[in-house]
Amino acid sequence: MAVLVVFAHPKPDAFAGDLLGAVVGGLAEAGHDVDVVDLYREGFDATLSAEEWRAYPGSDSVLAPSLARYAEKLRGADVLAFVFPMWWSGPPSMLKGFFDRALAPGVAFHLADDGRVSPGLRNIRRIVVATAAEPPGYFSHRSTRHLAHKFARSLRRSTGWTARVTVAWAGPGDAGDPDKQHRFLEHTRGVLARLQ
Repeated sequence: MAVLVVFAHPKPDAFAGDLLGAVVGGLAEAGHDVDVVDLYREGFDATLSAEEWRAYPGSDSVLAPSLARYAEKLRGADVLAFVFPMWWSGPPSMLKGFFDRALAPGVAFHLADDGRVSPGLRNIRRIVVATAAEPPGYFSHRSTRHLAHKFARSLRRSTGWTARVTVAWAGPGDAGDPDKQHRFLEHTRGVLARLQ
């Protein structure tokens, strides 16, 4: 399958970078074609402009021309994976900006004149969310798990609720202990190596 991995972390040597390696390694081991979008390295502009916001209601033409390549990647993927740290009970603003700008009307969903919303990413068969609390010990174990699952659930709407979800998350205790980190990375890699 064609896999699009969206990675969001400003420091490639952070634990999230190791998690990215585990995700990509497992998917490659399963024989999938993996394409990684590194939002920070690419200098992705996370700011939703006033023009983009004004175009949202009832429009399938909100996507800025500079984002066309992301739309093409999203439409060509069978699997959509996100690797990011959990900061302040949510993903980094860079990733939120990707949702706001790249997963826009005409791509992730369609807005009809009567206000109805229909899914735009029916091509996505699997969604993978891999995240860890950062810094370790700052957010509760339950909060990290809950938010990871909520993140995946919101993505399923864009697939018409047909995509299956795989969530790999490390709570504060897991992300702060080197042995637990290693086990989490190996487990994540193994799960994704079996992804069909």
